[in-house]
Amino acid sequence: MISGYAQIITCPHCGAKKKVQGLIPPNTYGQIVWSDNKSTSPTQPRVSFIQECPLCGTFFLMSRQNKKEYDKDSYWENGELSYSQLKKAWKQLSSIPDLAENEILGSLIMQVWAFNDEYTRRTLKDISEEEHNYIISIVKQILELDNINDLLRAELLREIGQFDEAIEILEAYPIDNEFLRALKKKYRESAKTHNTRPFIIIGKGAFTRT
Repeated sequence: MISGYAQIITCPHCGAKKKVQGLIPPNTYGQIVWSDNKSTSPTQPRVSFIQECPLCGTFFLMSRQNKKEYDKDSYWENGELSYSQLKKAWKQLSSIPDLAENEILGSLIMQVWAFNDEYTRRTLKDISEEEHNYIISIVKQILELDNINDLLRAELLREIGQFDEAIEILEAYPIDNEFLRALKKKYRESAKTHNTRPFIIIGKGAFTRT
């Protein structure tokens, strides 16, 4: 990928072309990392792993874009999708028979991030029983995967209100790293107080290590 140039991606369904942001030099200034593993940076925005075709509305994965095309004009659109769009996308993408585990994880965890953006990350909003049950089903699908660590497993369980299960995983998880030890303590304290909100672990507003 060429730094600064727009990347041109192709809908696998209808062949329509779409521009998205190309590669920009790494820069972690202003980066924020959340307890649910979402990372944002005003100077390093990411192109969405899932894209929607502007012509036919089909959703497709960036990981399956084999042909690399570029436009010399700069372009900053990343194709970010809303929570409702990601739910719709997963309904379509989950029917693909040969999804790799990292593609499944990416499609699922993006829904968790978007759910938290919508309902719990910055402000608390009322969550309907239908939405609560839906995100629980998404988290349970994530927990069935092998490519996530136990700290994230515990955090996701905490966020859907399964506090005892989260604490059980945390208690059994050995840590010899000072930062991870403090993070584990914060996860456990949040679970014990029945707090389901994600919190900042790196960046402005990060939790206080004790």
